[in-house]
Amino acid sequence: MQMRYSPWPGRRATFACGALLFAAGLPAALGAGQNSISNSTKRDTLLLPAANHLPDVNDQMLLSQQKQRKQNFDAVNALRRKQIDDDAQKVLILANDLKEKLRLLEGKPVPDQLLREAAVIELLAHDIQTRMTVIVGKD
Repeated sequence: MQMRYSPWPGRRATFACGALLFAAGLPAALGAGQNSISNSTKRDTLLLPAANHLPDVNDQMLLSQQKQRKQNFDAVNALRRKQIDDDAQKVLILANDLKEKLRLLEGKPVPDQLLREAAVIELLAHDIQTRMTVIVGKD
């Protein structure tokens, strides 16, 4: 005799238990009749208004404050991104200019002026990096 694998070995027992529970509860539900229906209707009418209430003045005020905070956050974030983009463009221009000046030197010693320009570029790049990693929380 070959055994078959069943993914749910107790499904017949589960079905039988479910059928017994349904059969046991059916006469009670039928016997209760109208009382069961009226009780459930009363309970539903008590729950529905609380679940579907219109926002009062306080709720409207909280919603408007949250909306205003989000708009402020978005505006500040857009301004921050624009400033970072502008500064990054400046660093790129300065770096390309410095690169061209160093190329023209062709092995001569680097003047102090170019070293100062390199330091300024480094500071600007570090400042941009710091501003990019700042996390602003939404409250």
